[in-house]
Amino acid sequence: MAGGGVRGDGAFETIGVWDGRAFRVPDHLRRLRQSLAAIGLPPPDTGQIAADINAVLNDIGKVDAVLRVYSIESGTRVVTLDDLPVRQARRHLVPVPAPWIRPRHTYGPAGAKTMSYAPNMTATRAARAAGGDDALLLANEGWILEGPTFAVLWVVDGVLRAPAIALGIVDSITRRSLLELAEVPVEEGRWTLDALARASEIMIGSATRDVESVRRVGDRRLEGPTPVRDELASALWRARRT
Repeated sequence: MAGGGVRGDGAFETIGVWDGRAFRVPDHLRRLRQSLAAIGLPPPDTGQIAADINAVLNDIGKVDAVLRVYSIESGTRVVTLDDLPVRQARRHLVPVPAPWIRPRHTYGPAGAKTMSYAPNMTATRAARAAGGDDALLLANEGWILEGPTFAVLWVVDGVLRAPAIALGIVDSITRRSLLELAEVPVEEGRWTLDALARASEIMIGSATRDVESVRRVGDRRLEGPTPVRDELASALWRARRT
């Protein structure tokens, strides 16, 4: 992917494939279109990309995999299919500043899922150097945002909380699914790290992982049961396979 691929001048989608079927493809393609528009690139041919996806998935059988769609500045599109990555559980998150994530009304590309992920990966390495498994990204103002490659949610007094999309985070399809599937009250908003002091559960999720419980954020440790996470993990598992 010369040109746009070298410069990270494009957008991409990571789509989970479960039992041979890609999960929420229309939502992913709409987000791809929105990401390209946010960085001033032409709209993708989503009909052709959908056909490409069907061709890639044809006759693969009932397997779990990861599908990636790339669209770059030249209009080139690439669709790949790979095995699900083997991931270390993210049990310990280290707060890391993320000045590149800005509120949507202040920065045009805010929330776009672009191919320029070096700041995110740098945050992951910084968190690991500090003894954690991955980073919890924080805005300049101290707001909790997301992980470098995953959404973050937590439970306080039986309410499932999630950072607001307006903060400039990626509109995660998995995050959206979990908020829709939740059988507890849901609240989206802005919170600082102090809000986690009362959390009974903290969890993360992404297109290619199960819902995982976080057991430590900075110095905050959680050791109790995780009923909301357990129910959400079961509900998401069912949704991905029906």
